[in-house]
Amino acid sequence: MISKFTHNLSKNVPLWFLFKLVVYGLVNKTYLILALMITPLFLSGAFAHQSDSVGDYRIEIDWKNKPVVTGESNAIIVYISEMDKSKEAADQPFVSEKGIEGLKKTLKIQLVVDTESITLPLTPTDVPGMYESAVTPTFSGWSQLNFIGKINEQNVNLALHPLKVEEQEVLQFPPVESTTVESGDFEREINDLRSEIRTLQNTIEELKEQELENQSNNATGDAMIIAAIGLGIAGIAIGAASFARKK
Repeated sequence: MISKFTHNLSKNVPLWFLFKLVVYGLVNKTYLILALMITPLFLSGAFAHQSDSVGDYRIEIDWKNKPVVTGESNAIIVYISEMDKSKEAADQPFVSEKGIEGLKKTLKIQLVVDTESITLPLTPTDVPGMYESAVTPTFSGWSQLNFIGKINEQNVNLALHPLKVEEQEVLQFPPVESTTVESGDFEREINDLRSEIRTLQNTIEELKEQELENQSNNATGDAMIIAAIGLGIAGIAIGAASFARKK
């Protein structure tokens, strides 16, 4: 009984209002504590909003392959059936005997990630009321799924939220150390290379002066050539590093 009470309390009553009731002695502090303890569960569940109802119909979504990993081929599964109005959509399973067929031409889904979106057709499966849309998520994190069109004569205006797409590391074993270069480390490497180039430039200038004093000294000329080659290599290294960073 307490569980049912706190469920409804945390779902429908603002917390600031609960605090006021406690202050005036109208609500037992135990109920408030219980409501506060379970509220995060409902808040976190909002990010994975996978079922809802539209008119007389129940809609549920899921990923075909789990865990859902970025870069892996997958598909969004959509279940559409008659709604049992005696229960919430999340409290009832999909029943294929009540599945709604023939929606390929009248209903589509739109997958939204940040400012990007793609509209996908619903492909019927062998199960009545079960559809799928192939997609390879190249993102990680949360997304939104909008329904566009009609179920029979019912206009559909609904947004659901699929399960989170994880990074590929969740499937890697043993774990692979990241090869990503931090921006601070990159800048330090570039600064070190620039410092070495300045040193080489100064060395070349000194060698030029020495060569002018003694042009017959072949060793000095060879040293200048070696220093120039080193300068060229360092310059190529900086160019390559900058190009890699842009990519």
